[in-house]
Amino acid sequence: MKHTYLLLAMILLFSCTEQKKIITNIEFKEDTLSILKNPCMGWGVYDDANDSVQNADLYWKMQDEASKKYASFFYIRWRWSEMEPEEGKYAWIYNENYKKLIKGALDRGLKLCFRIYNNSQDNLSQSTPDYVRKAGAKGYMVTGLGGKQLWTPYPDDPIFLDKLEKFVQAFAKEYDNPDIVDFIDAYNIGWWGECHHIQLSNDKISLETVFDKITSIYSDNFHQVLLVLPFGSQVGFTAEKEIAIDRKGYSIRRDGLGSMWFSEQEQHITQDLYGKTLFIGESCWWGSCSDECKPFASDQKYKLKTWRDVYELTYEHALRGHFNTLDLREIPETTGWTTKAKDLVMDFCIKGGYRIYPTQIAYPQKVCQNDSIIIQHTWINRGNGYLPNNVKNWGYKYKPAFAFIDKGGNVIKTFVDLNAEPSIWLSNQKHSYDFKFSIDKIVPGEYILGVAMTDKNKNWTPAINLAIDKAEMINGWYVVGKINIQ
Repeated sequence: MKHTYLLLAMILLFSCTEQKKIITNIEFKEDTLSILKNPCMGWGVYDDANDSVQNADLYWKMQDEASKKYASFFYIRWRWSEMEPEEGKYAWIYNENYKKLIKGALDRGLKLCFRIYNNSQDNLSQSTPDYVRKAGAKGYMVTGLGGKQLWTPYPDDPIFLDKLEKFVQAFAKEYDNPDIVDFIDAYNIGWWGECHHIQLSNDKISLETVFDKITSIYSDNFHQVLLVLPFGSQVGFTAEKEIAIDRKGYSIRRDGLGSMWFSEQEQHITQDLYGKTLFIGESCWWGSCSDECKPFASDQKYKLKTWRDVYELTYEHALRGHFNTLDLREIPETTGWTTKAKDLVMDFCIKGGYRIYPTQIAYPQKVCQNDSIIIQHTWINRGNGYLPNNVKNWGYKYKPAFAFIDKGGNVIKTFVDLNAEPSIWLSNQKHSYDFKFSIDKIVPGEYILGVAMTDKNKNWTPAINLAIDKAEMINGWYVVGKINIQ
C-alpha cells in the first residue's frame, strides 16, 4: 500500500511539473483614448492670485467641466499673507473660502499643488504677512498693481527666514501627503515667486547661500511630496542642479513655455535631464484678453499671430521637452484652451506625462504548490514624459506586482518585482523582465492572476492607472488570466 501511495505522489508530481511547461502568453492592447489621471502628470487648473483670490463657489461653477474632464491637479499660487495673515492663523484652519476651494478640488478628484510666494511685485497687496515686518525683518519697496508701493522682505534677512521656516513647518505638517498633494514649489522668492529680480540686504552673503538655506527649509520638512523649483533662475542652473536637484532631490518647472523665454539652452537642459527628474510645465502668461488683443505679438522669436499659434507652440514645447504637466490655468485661459485648442488639450492628455502598460505577460497555466515559477512581463511607456519614481521623495515606491485573486475577489497573495524599475521606462522604450518567485502556502485551487503598478507605502496595493484597452479589473488589479495551483 505504501508503494501505491508513493507511486501516486510521483505521478502527480510529474504531472504537475510537466503542466508547468504549458505557458499562457497574454498580449495587451494599448488604450489610446482614455484620459488617465495619475500622480504628477496631466493638466492643471489654477488660482493664480496676484489680485484677489478666487471666490470658491464661482470658481468651481466656471471650472467644473474642465476640471472633471481634463485636469489632474489644482494649483494654488497665493501670497503668503493670504495663507497666514496673522502669525499662526493658517488658511487651512481659519479661511472658509480657502477651505471651499480645496474641498472643491478634492471632490473633483484633483490633487493639490502649491506656490506660496513672498515678493509683492505686481500684486494687489503685500505678499509677506505684516507680522514679519513688525517683528523687525528688513525689506524694500516694489511696485504693486496700480503702481502702489508695497513692502517686500530681503530673502537673506534672518527674521524673515525664521518666520518662513515656522510657516513651512506648519505647511508641511498639513500637506506633506501624496494622497492629496502632487508637488510643492519650494523656493518662491523674487518676482511672482519665479526667482528673478532678487535683492539681498547683505553683499557679503551670496545668493547661492540663500538658495541653499531656503531650499533646505522645504526639503527638511517635506519628505513624501515632490519639491520643484523654476530652473534657469537668477542663481543659475549650475547651483540649482548641484544644491537642489542632485543633493536634495528637487524637480524642475518652467514658467513660460510657448514663448521666446523658453530658450534653446533651457530646451537642451530638459533633453539632458529627461528621466532624471520631473518636469513641470506652464505656458507663458500673455494676459487674459479677447481675440482682438494680441500681447503675444511682442514675442521676437516666434512671430505669433493668433492665440492658436500660442497654444500650438506651448504644446510643442511641452511634448518635445518631455514635460509631465501643462496648465489650463484660470477661467479665461481654460476657456481659451478648450474652445480654440480642444484637440491639443486632448492630445496632451494622451501623449503628455507617462502612459504605461504591460504589452505582454507570459506565465505557466498550472503551478505546483510550494514551487517557484517565472512570469515574463514586458512594459512600455507611450507618453512623452516619465514616471518620476527615482525622485528622492518618492524613493522608488512604485513597482509592478502580480496578485493571486480568489473567486470571491480577495487578494490571497501579492508578489512584487523589485527589479523592475518604471522610472527608466522612457518614451516608447520596451523593457522586459523574468520574475521568479515561490508559491508558498497558497491553498491549491484555481485563481485569477492580476497585474498592477503598486505603491510600497500602501502595502503594495494598486496605485497607477494603466493604459490597457478594454481592461477587466478586480479591486484595482488588471486581470491577466487564470492560474491553477496543484
